[in-house]
Amino acid sequence: MAISNNVVRYNNGLNGVALRTFSPVDMDLFWSICSKMKRKQSNQEIFSFAEIREISKYSQRGTEIFAADVIQMADKLGGMAFYFEDEHTWERLNLFQRFLVDKDKETLTVKVNEQFEFILNSIGTNFTRFELENMTKLKSSYSKELYRQLMAHRDISTKKGAWFVRVEDFRELLAVPNSFRMTNIDKRIFEVAKEEFLKSDKNGIQIFSSFKVEKVKARSGNKISSFKIYFEESKLDRVPLINWLES
Repeated sequence: MAISNNVVRYNNGLNGVALRTFSPVDMDLFWSICSKMKRKQSNQEIFSFAEIREISKYSQRGTEIFAADVIQMADKLGGMAFYFEDEHTWERLNLFQRFLVDKDKETLTVKVNEQFEFILNSIGTNFTRFELENMTKLKSSYSKELYRQLMAHRDISTKKGAWFVRVEDFRELLAVPNSFRMTNIDKRIFEVAKEEFLKSDKNGIQIFSSFKVEKVKARSGNKISSFKIYFEESKLDRVPLINWLES
């Protein structure tokens, strides 16, 4: 059984922005909105609370609570720094130019910043793509962040991937506290993620069919210098390959 065709797709530049200050609910709401805004350029779009609740798998009851959670996520987003940098330029950007929550009409009005619209509209080869339903299945915010980073290193043809990352870069990208020792990373991040990635849902579908982390020691001493993370997606097709670029 295939899962729903709600796809998140964005320029890889967004992978350098850690969202670990977001709660799991914040992340589900944020990526749901990004999914709805892809290919919309900088047009202003209006979504009902109901459709965002549905695709984000939002479980709390009551319009007031939902509106408060969306506003909380938007506040956190507004306080975050999004940067774009290439060999010639550096720029600080705000993702949304307008973010209006109308409690009476139960609608959300969103407009992407014109200078940032390429993040959700650019295709090329430099982008990350994942199924929104997989993101909403994950309960741990670390698992959610790890999942989207891994999706940037996936081979579409084989459904396998590998992420080789230095420990300091891993800590930064997942906003891992400096107080976390390697044992904390193992228990709080890798062990939890492995359980969530390999768990079958009610339809027998796993996010990954395999997930493995190898630790690489520094050339001198016993300190771990980097991780090699290998994964393979479930063999069940989630989105037909013929629609892969269009999704």
